[in-house]
Amino acid sequence: MKIYIQPLSVNSHTVEILKNRLKEVFKAEVFVLPTSEASLRCYNPSRRQYNSTCLLRLLPPIRITLGVTGRDIYATGMNFVFGEAELGGARAILSVFRLTTADSKLYEERVVKEAVHEIGHVLGLKHCKNDCVMKFSNSVEEVDKKPVSFCRVCASKIGLG
Repeated sequence: MKIYIQPLSVNSHTVEILKNRLKEVFKAEVFVLPTSEASLRCYNPSRRQYNSTCLLRLLPPIRITLGVTGRDIYATGMNFVFGEAELGGARAILSVFRLTTADSKLYEERVVKEAVHEIGHVLGLKHCKNDCVMKFSNSVEEVDKKPVSFCRVCASKIGLG
């Protein structure tokens, strides 16, 4: 498996965390694409947020590409999202904007959980009700409660079980 990280207005430390941890979790080769800025055409000035679907569609359609941004993102009908992915597709977008904390270890855990979650969607997984990284999170508190790993059922569906 190959995973491509597309940095979009995000710090290099976050990209390094993801490069190392995604390699471990998915037993994958991880490549970092050239850094880019989040496109202003995806910016909604009245919300002061970027539209996640717009950013997602601008990513290269290489399976598996994870766009990572430090910008706040939203999806239609939602106040914000941590990320969005093409279910069974090629691309996912992750925002670390609302995952930030002064605790560096907690920040790393949150970022990895949400990246693994979004890549899980790209691999065809839907939200899971088990104690699983694929559990839907509507707040950082919910992100903190879920594990960084897949449950047995989800792991077997993507060949990691």
